[in-house]
Amino acid sequence: MFRTVKLKLPYDQSLLETGKRFREACQAVLDYGFSEHTFNKNRLDRATYRNIRKDIPTLPSALVQTARDTASEALKQTKLQKEIKRKSLTIRYDRRTFRFYPDSFTISLTTVAGRLVFPVAKSPLIDKYRGEYTNAQVFIDAKHGKMSVMIQVELPDKEVEKEVNEEAKAIGIDRGVKNIAVLSNNMFFNSGQLRSVKGRYRYNRSKLQHAGTRSAHRRLRELSGRERRFVQNTNHVISRQIVNLPYNVIALEYLESAGMRRKNNGKRFNTMLGSWSPYQLELFVEYKAVEMGKMIIYVNPKYTSQKCSKCRYTDRNNRKGSIFHCLRCNFELHADLNASRNIGILGISEYFRLMSTSQSLRHPDSNKLPALAGSS
Repeated sequence: MFRTVKLKLPYDQSLLETGKRFREACQAVLDYGFSEHTFNKNRLDRATYRNIRKDIPTLPSALVQTARDTASEALKQTKLQKEIKRKSLTIRYDRRTFRFYPDSFTISLTTVAGRLVFPVAKSPLIDKYRGEYTNAQVFIDAKHGKMSVMIQVELPDKEVEKEVNEEAKAIGIDRGVKNIAVLSNNMFFNSGQLRSVKGRYRYNRSKLQHAGTRSAHRRLRELSGRERRFVQNTNHVISRQIVNLPYNVIALEYLESAGMRRKNNGKRFNTMLGSWSPYQLELFVEYKAVEMGKMIIYVNPKYTSQKCSKCRYTDRNNRKGSIFHCLRCNFELHADLNASRNIGILGISEYFRLMSTSQSLRHPDSNKLPALAGSS
């Protein structure tokens, strides 16, 4: 598994100059790739490497290659549909161009002035995530005179039980719009505060977009960053509380099969859905659970909101809004809580089935998991 540690760097002119030259190299590759309609790294390298080395002689060859890789990935991401103008000052480093020394809190980086060693700010994440340091990225904020580095660490996966544990305990999690998460142990995480804060941001964005001035656009970028960090922090707090519970199996519904993003849900529902970050919460729960050696199991959520968690009777009329009332046994409780209990039942059943057949427990998209910064 991979983790990313973010550390502060001292503001340095050599790094600033390296960032500017790296940006120029990236832009040269981006321009060629867009004009020739290709993001193939070999083609980009053959066509641009010599010219970049000639035009930007101070940029080391290894950084020219990482600039090519950065540009290639950006072209691939946009599918060559639009021309990219690189504005940010970031430098991508690989094993050849950086080395991190956690014991002395220093990092060695290749720059236009040669290989230099910089001190980094102390952080508890350095001791928490010790492993093989695979790559790094330096971020430069020239306007505010700030620099930071994000170092990716490869850690060994924690061992999970390979044999069936008859005492395994599973908790089911139902994610929704009004409730961020409802757990089968009766815990509710309400989205009221999240929707209220995001509603204020939405209102402020509409006012600033109507103004259309340069200062309004600058303010919009600031608001976007604040909103993103608020949602991220909320999901970090919730996911940490979930994985700290005394359950060794965590069952989540596989949302892609839930059909929640259909276009006919209506404008109001889609607006509320836009204020929600279920996939981010899913990623946070998964990587924190893996750290603790717990299992994540994904189940099909079909009929979990219509099925009685007590007698298993299924009928679409069992649910009326937020109330679940079984038409057969008269069992009644909150609809989301009933769904989470059904997810928990499916999760423990799937656990025993998969463990007995030694099949994979991972999410269908688990290979797409990004490196995440260590957090609470």
